[in-house]
Amino acid sequence: IYMSRSHGGEYGPAELVEGVNSASEDAQPNVRRDALEIFFFSTRPGTLGGPDIYAATRARTSDTWSVPVNLGANVNSTAADSRPSISWDGTVLHFGSNRSGGEGGSDIYMTTRQKLNGSN
Repeated sequence: IYMSRSHGGEYGPAELVEGVNSASEDAQPNVRRDALEIFFFSTRPGTLGGPDIYAATRARTSDTWSVPVNLGANVNSTAADSRPSISWDGTVLHFGSNRSGGEGGSDIYMTTRQKLNGSN
């Protein structure tokens, strides 16, 4: 996972994001509005089967990310789970999955959590 900073309307060179990448596939990042939480999918060891969705946090935008955490069986399945997108207020996570029980192929799922402290 890489990032690029905007300077005067133009993006600078891509920089590797410290702390979230592994030797496996890590992709499709989505950062919460306040830039204190990042969601992405990974094929690193410890998945439930296929690619899983992971999250990492930080206290300040100047801090490095925490060690990524697998969101577990409430979100992930033994199939491929990917393309996480967190809502504006940080309480709803939409993602794609080709798990059984859907309409076929990859379907869109959502999960919710309580309102975050300090969020609008």
